[in-house]
Amino acid sequence: MKNKMLAVSFIGLLVAGCSEPEAGVQAGLGEPYQKYYKEAWAVSSQGKPPLVECARVVGMAAGMFTAKKDKNNEAQQAYEACYVDAFVNYANAYFALEDNAVIERGAPKGCLMYERSLRMHKSAMDSYAERFNLNLQDLDARIRQGLGKAAALCVSN
Repeated sequence: MKNKMLAVSFIGLLVAGCSEPEAGVQAGLGEPYQKYYKEAWAVSSQGKPPLVECARVVGMAAGMFTAKKDKNNEAQQAYEACYVDAFVNYANAYFALEDNAVIERGAPKGCLMYERSLRMHKSAMDSYAERFNLNLQDLDARIRQGLGKAAALCVSN
């Protein structure tokens, strides 16, 4: 009986170890960033722009970078995760809501709100890119690459 329980426990641990990573966990980010990044991911997964949550991530990253307490380039990774990944997650979740992806007059219904969110996101986040030695055009290209079909129809190049 003990052996069966031990075997079942062992198999359970193996299966748990092989499972998908937790939603919102960004590989390579340290613990201090993960907490706030998970919040940004949770908000963006609801189709809401993660502005406040990403401001926390980027503020912490900027502080750590300025204080020269950045380890393994985590500050830059945290900035990129919010600038690109959390925003792309928001955009795709937003267009999955209600009828935001329905084409009306040649564009998805949700484009106006999405474009406002994109402008707010960029105005809040763009100024930090240079500090982290990142190119905005490259980051914006990564956003465009990650967008679903409906969001991609909204973006004017």
